[in-house]
Amino acid sequence: MEYHGFAGQILYIDLTNRDIRKEPLGENLIRDYIGGMGINTKLAFDLIEPGIDPLSPKNVICYGSGPFVGTTIPGCSRAGIITKSPLTGLLGESQTGVSIGPMLKYAGYDHLVISGRAEKPVYLAITDDDVEIRDAEGLWGKDVYETTDLIRAELGDYWVSCIGPAGEKLVRFANIVENKSGMIARVGLGAVMGSKNLKAIAVRGTKGITVSQRGKFRKMVKELREKVAASPVLDMWRNEGKVIDYYIGQYAKRGISVTKNFSEGIPEATDVYFTQKEYAKRIWKNYFACMSCPAGDKGIVSIQGGKYDGLTFKISNPWGTPLTFNQAGIRNWDDGVQCTYLSDIYGMDSFSSAIMIGFATELYKNGIISKEDTGGLELDWSADAAFKLMEKIARREDIGDILADGVKAASERIGKGAEEHAVHVKGLEPTMDLRSEHFTENFGQLVDPRGAHHARGYSITYVPRKGKSIKNYAPLIGIPEAAIDQICPESELDTNNWSKPRLLKWVNDYNSMSYSCGQCMRVQIGPQYTLDIYRDLFYATTGIEMSSEELQKAGERIWNLQRLFNVREGASRKDDMPPHKMLNEALVVGEKKYPPLNEKHINELLDDYYDERGWDKDTGNPSMETLKRLDLEEEGRSVLEKKS
Repeated sequence: MEYHGFAGQILYIDLTNRDIRKEPLGENLIRDYIGGMGINTKLAFDLIEPGIDPLSPKNVICYGSGPFVGTTIPGCSRAGIITKSPLTGLLGESQTGVSIGPMLKYAGYDHLVISGRAEKPVYLAITDDDVEIRDAEGLWGKDVYETTDLIRAELGDYWVSCIGPAGEKLVRFANIVENKSGMIARVGLGAVMGSKNLKAIAVRGTKGITVSQRGKFRKMVKELREKVAASPVLDMWRNEGKVIDYYIGQYAKRGISVTKNFSEGIPEATDVYFTQKEYAKRIWKNYFACMSCPAGDKGIVSIQGGKYDGLTFKISNPWGTPLTFNQAGIRNWDDGVQCTYLSDIYGMDSFSSAIMIGFATELYKNGIISKEDTGGLELDWSADAAFKLMEKIARREDIGDILADGVKAASERIGKGAEEHAVHVKGLEPTMDLRSEHFTENFGQLVDPRGAHHARGYSITYVPRKGKSIKNYAPLIGIPEAAIDQICPESELDTNNWSKPRLLKWVNDYNSMSYSCGQCMRVQIGPQYTLDIYRDLFYATTGIEMSSEELQKAGERIWNLQRLFNVREGASRKDDMPPHKMLNEALVVGEKKYPPLNEKHINELLDDYYDERGWDKDTGNPSMETLKRLDLEEEGRSVLEKKS
């Protein structure tokens, strides 16, 4: 097979036996799963044995990037990993735009599959056809920045993916960090690398990537770049944190972004504590971009003045991530940036770290844990307490050894009612609250295969939309007319009462397809694409003809296979329910008080989602009819017949 858009190989490395082999990437695999996340899903489903310990040598790391990665298609540099998560015990998936994916493809590999466990610390050095397993004992114990710099000093200008001390200590929300600022985050994939004694992957490739229809490809790329450049929100997202008031500030006022372990609203967040004016003057230095991206919406921060004067580093979301630490009680840019820096060098997820600190502080304030448990540390919502607790977690010291397992496992170990304070879905802490309103991103946290994360629920609904907008949007992502009428009947064209769960089904499928191509979904990039543009771009890039319906079906297949992975591991409908706190406690946001979520109403919304998906409403499992339509009958029988 002649490959375009793809490098054409899967690289397999068994660390136990130090065995290295290469296999061709099959066209049927491409047609069924597109690439990147989709093919990672199929590899993980086939290679990971049900019921294994995620931190055992039997777990498998499946790394990959899609057909658009490594080309000049705008916003297409995302690559990522699927494995079994040590945080949730279910499917663990994460991606980053600042990835080593393009360089891995230039070396000749679309996917990298790592199994086994090395006897002592090692790192992988991949230089085109030359693949080495190198000694990393001198790197063990080093932080993310130190590790990256030491490997580059040894090898040269290599792209580096590595873990920090948190991954080595098997913190169950440890990140893998790519090129110092790309976070493969949220579900503890760094701990899986650490469990394999794998400190880093360093890649340098010189082979490049070809495209099939060069003239058509160039024309489409030029048009897309012009659309991105003309986006009315480009400057807002790129420069000086101008988006702060319009995005995270509005989320805070709407009760979506909340504080102190989801206990209260913080509507004044960007008016008082995290102002755009101060950010532009003292924090922001410049923007930078992922490879092939004309948006340049990532940032270099450099604190001017104060106790962290001169602290300078890159952040993927340079305003959103520091502000996330308001969950830990942080109330200024300086301490938020310092928390972000610590989580980066330790290699820990920022969302989970912030929420974990808030969770522990809430337990402390309620007398569930004491100074004796914390090693003498008073948890008082202060920045100093947050910094010290982050170090304890990264090093697994004192209470940090328990908290390092995530809020679900930590609450179960602590007991004494701690479970009621643990805010998670499937073991993963959410990024957004659900009590004030529902849209596809925050409601999507309930059904996302990896747990409470919003990314694959992204759509135009992050701002409130009337039914008319949904009617116009739906055909662009391939929703057929009959389904559009179910989502938004004529009676709801001028209201916001259309069905979020039914729209979410189609959004999940579309985004699964998009991410598998390697696409970023940020607002200045994602909306420039439609399903038909993907169809034409996929053909121009790869030379493989797939209809819009086939691409959408591939996205649906990917989502359903990820669901089957979780069902095989014991997940069911009950794991799609919101956290205890959101079901039992009201949320006060300024002068507004939002009641707890109504369990009956949530179940009705889940019923609608399952119905739109063709899943069994009682179990939440995909039906055999749906699986047959998606050519997943064999995979379905292997899981569902054992369950029955």
